[in-house]
Amino acid sequence: MLVSAYLVERGLILEPYQVDSKTNEIKALPEFITQLAVKGVVFAFDAISTQKNGSVDH
Repeated sequence: MLVSAYLVERGLILEPYQVDSKTNEIKALPEFITQLAVKGVVFAFDAISTQKNGSVDH
């Protein structure tokens, strides 16, 4: 399974992040966001990536 990021302003899809087969995309999102190494960016996820207390601390 892969998770990818799309930059709306530029119409770009960034390199997909491979999710470990022992987990799921919800648990992979914090590490994926950290690897993007961006600040001041708003992330939006589709419904499959939502969960209670799914915040990422930086």
